[in-house]
Amino acid sequence: MKQPDQQRFEQCEAYLLGTLSALEMEHFRQELTNDPSLRAELDALRENMLAIELGGLAREMKAASVAFEEKAQRGGSYGMLKLAAGVALLLAIGAWWITRPTLSERLYADHHVVDPGLPVPMSASSDHAFHDAMVDLKMGDYDKAIAKWSALPNATTNADTLRYYIGVAQLELGRTDLAIPAFKVVANNANSTFRWKAEWYLLLAYLRSNDIKAALAVTIDPASPFTERAAAIQEQLQE
Repeated sequence: MKQPDQQRFEQCEAYLLGTLSALEMEHFRQELTNDPSLRAELDALRENMLAIELGGLAREMKAASVAFEEKAQRGGSYGMLKLAAGVALLLAIGAWWITRPTLSERLYADHHVVDPGLPVPMSASSDHAFHDAMVDLKMGDYDKAIAKWSALPNATTNADTLRYYIGVAQLELGRTDLAIPAFKVVANNANSTFRWKAEWYLLLAYLRSNDIKAALAVTIDPASPFTERAAAIQEQLQE
């Protein structure tokens, strides 16, 4: 059943402000996948919030311009200061427009969740180095995790496991050029335990690198739990 407009608005606002709990965030993302009208409302609110921020900046610049003019009238440099204030305002507006998030960046932000990693046994006597690196991943020390996993021979654990988690760490560091090849190898292995997750994170990696053509070309297995979300993303990229 469709929620009242005010409730939907408050949910969208809380989502954009990052004040939802982890459970609420996951539930809201699922709603986004299934409700095109909610996605449209979220995009509209995001644009409005950006416009309000810009409006506030413009008012601040205008107030500064007035102060400059008053001071200039007393000091004699009215024309130059007025011009400088106008140029500053134009530069601020231009900077906002240039740096505003692209559609792919917004989709990445809306759907990206850091992979929590595998459970680490309390007494990991076997594959100690692998589990030690997994702890680093969970702690957000991605460079250290990559270094430890890269030093392991593939025989130590499943090769696709190493590739996948190295890809995850590279993605979190923003190194999509290194994450994408790792995800591709795993996604193309029909027997890999991490195939579905690799397909999903491959799509996210393309979004982060703003490669829309490649993102649209990603194929998600119909049995994957990420199928609906991926389809929703690709549909938005084509709008």
